Amino acid sequence: MVELHVPTPLQEATRILALAEGNGYRAFEVIERQLSVLVLRTQVMLSLSGIVITVTGFSGRAIAQTSDLARISISAGILVVLAAAVVAITGVLRLHWLTQELGPDLLSTLVRGLAIRDAKSRSLRRSLLLFTVGVSLYCFAIAQLLLAARPGA
Repeated sequence: MVELHVPTPLQEATRILALAEGNGYRAFEVIERQLSVLVLRTQVMLSLSGIVITVTGFSGRAIAQTSDLARISISAGILVVLAAAVVAITGVLRLHWLTQELGPDLLSTLVRGLAIRDAKSRSLRRSLLLFTVGVSLYCFAIAQLLLAARPGA
């Protein structure tokens, strides 16, 4: 079994600075790009959430009429998907400029930028977990609709 060593923020900042060959601006850009990736992935998840919510508006009533279990599943699913969107918006898309974190020295600035990245990453992970649970409940409700359909009817 391979043991993964997760570097401390200071170790990672030092490695990023070395990767950037000591160029502080390039090191800063590395962290900026990582934050951009988080925002992009969050936007994709929010788009998928919007699709789930929109589809529910069109087919939710038919699904909910299938059974009590389907009604509970679709209702819980849509609420959990909404919770995922809220976590993503408040945890990842909350606007905060990385330049506001400029510290007295480059290493402390990079460490602070990494702390922001890590906090946003945790929020995205929580959001994706919620989204997965919500969509699973939603799909379970749809499966009930499909199973209740009479062949040839």
